[in-house]
Amino acid sequence: MAKAGKNLPKEKAKKTPQERELLLQETRTLLKDWLQIRDFLLLAFQNDPITREQEQAFLELKSDTARSQRVVSGKISEDLQFGADKITDFLRQAISVAHLRGLPLADKRGLVSVWHVASVMLHRAVGALEFIKETQVQVTHKKRGAPRGVRDIKFESAGQLKSDLLSKVAGVTFLAAVAAAMIYFLFLIQ
Repeated sequence: MAKAGKNLPKEKAKKTPQERELLLQETRTLLKDWLQIRDFLLLAFQNDPITREQEQAFLELKSDTARSQRVVSGKISEDLQFGADKITDFLRQAISVAHLRGLPLADKRGLVSVWHVASVMLHRAVGALEFIKETQVQVTHKKRGAPRGVRDIKFESAGQLKSDLLSKVAGVTFLAAVAAAMIYFLFLIQ
């Protein structure tokens, strides 16, 4: 017998410290694999012959990276972007090291740019996950689709929103104006 809400999307439950640690380790593994891909990407700019072992290692690394990316995508909060689309696009375009070498220089530079953007996003995600693990805060983000980093998470976890700061500044300004008006009227009376 089928359950009524079987196909409905489920809200992600709060993660336990062990789940956070596991997600952090998996994201670090993805980052490590992504950094190794750079070495093969740089081979495309060299003239040294490409060995069969290098091609095989690159294909295995691509497979490991794609697997890690799927695992992290399934577990990470949708608010915390780590460049999954960039990684997927890169892996789809990079068929082999020989293929990369045969690309025009502009295409190679474009792939380096895509690799770099994904690398920055992955580093930010690892940093944010480390912060979340250390502080043990459960973070939710109001703006969907906006990239976020450690600074955003710190503001949320501390409960300090920019509107709170503006209201405090407005309150201090109001009190200063009232005090100035009282002093002015005191001098008028004398």
